[in-house]
Amino acid sequence: MPTPSPARPNILFIMADQFRTRSMTGLGDGIETPNIDRIRQKAVWFPRAACTAPLCTPSRASLATGKMPSHCGVLEHDADLPVDQTTYYQLLRRSGYRVAVSGKTDLHKKVRYLGRRPLPIIYHLGFTESRETEGKMNSAWFDRDPDGTIRPWGPYQQFLEKADPGAVVKLREDYLDRLRNKPTYYAAPSVLPADEFLDTYIGRDACDFLEQIDDDTPWHFFVSFAGPHNPWDPPKEELDKLGNKTYPRTPRDTLEGKPDWVKKRAAASSGDMTDEDLNNTKLHYDGAIQVIDRWIGRMLDVLERRGLMENTVIIFAADHGEMMGEHGMFAKTTMYEGALRVPLLIHLPGMQGAVTSDAPAMLMDLAPTILDLAQVSYDASAMDARSLAPILRGEDCPLRGAQISELRNIMMVCDGRYKWIRNWNDRDELYDLETDPDEMHNVIADHPQVVAALKKHTFTH
Repeated sequence: MPTPSPARPNILFIMADQFRTRSMTGLGDGIETPNIDRIRQKAVWFPRAACTAPLCTPSRASLATGKMPSHCGVLEHDADLPVDQTTYYQLLRRSGYRVAVSGKTDLHKKVRYLGRRPLPIIYHLGFTESRETEGKMNSAWFDRDPDGTIRPWGPYQQFLEKADPGAVVKLREDYLDRLRNKPTYYAAPSVLPADEFLDTYIGRDACDFLEQIDDDTPWHFFVSFAGPHNPWDPPKEELDKLGNKTYPRTPRDTLEGKPDWVKKRAAASSGDMTDEDLNNTKLHYDGAIQVIDRWIGRMLDVLERRGLMENTVIIFAADHGEMMGEHGMFAKTTMYEGALRVPLLIHLPGMQGAVTSDAPAMLMDLAPTILDLAQVSYDASAMDARSLAPILRGEDCPLRGAQISELRNIMMVCDGRYKWIRNWNDRDELYDLETDPDEMHNVIADHPQVVAALKKHTFTH
């Protein structure tokens, strides 16, 4: 396995929002991702990778700081990353890197306006160039001036209004209808044409940046797609390409042994859902992934044509997964495998083959890993994360005894085989992932000694 280039490498970090690990080619969902495969075929893949929180904002705050959500002060969705927290973006910038973003950051919820020029808050967080956009849901919400004129939240809405006056209102009406009147699993094509779709906008902007970037200083470019996050509304053209595709069936869970909140959520989300309904949701989810995959291919084409592959680290990951009907649920905020596991691929310059690492990586580990690859000094003791750089160099070194993920009302500890889920004010769960990878059987009553061992990773008594 090659070692990083002596020159400080460029870093292209591509993130998808709510992307299942199993949705990469050949991993179980029946979805083909040929351009993500181009990265995977020359990268280190971490199939056990997990997020520190199965929710956008705390997961991204944890990534930015290399800290657990409870340690960086972000355990909920509608929260700002505290301004006193050090981000790896800041450390890169201080060391001379250009630090750019195209797409969603979810690091500052209160400041809703996202301008083309760097805002004080996004600049403070470490970015030298902000090409930040609204997230998937927020792309449909906007403010109005006293005279009724639409005041866009960000550049994507500005683009929509210029390309098609009234498009933002049309998008808002569609999303409100989905939220208020449609079942959770509802999926239908976008009301916008393909060239106005949000991830098309992000992908096009990312390619423009890569076409224009010069080599006078190393750069870190965070391309953060808004999909395949719900609402599941890919362009109709993508669905036409997929045709009447049938996906692998999702095992039905009786929910015996599950906590009451899971049973209630499953009943509300999928109580009347048929197999055909779920297949339709998967089809639209696949369509959203195809948009992202195609733009990833175009970004790789730009790097290759400009000769930038020779000194560029390429990372592909997601902030969290997606349940997609497993245990009767959709989206996130659960500690089951669908929402917890994230794709994590790291390509180093010069890599010509694929490597698989069973290390229990966490998404937050990318913070110290990127700093190490960029040859930037940092205080490792201030982070909960562990650098993956030694593993990328082919060294055999322990990473951590257990993976931990947390939200305000739930926590997970996994040692690789056993996963303990602690549900505050509800029943706890324990799953043997070796014999029960689909997490159908809660065996917590049978293994008190396993729970006691897992508790030692988080509690002193």
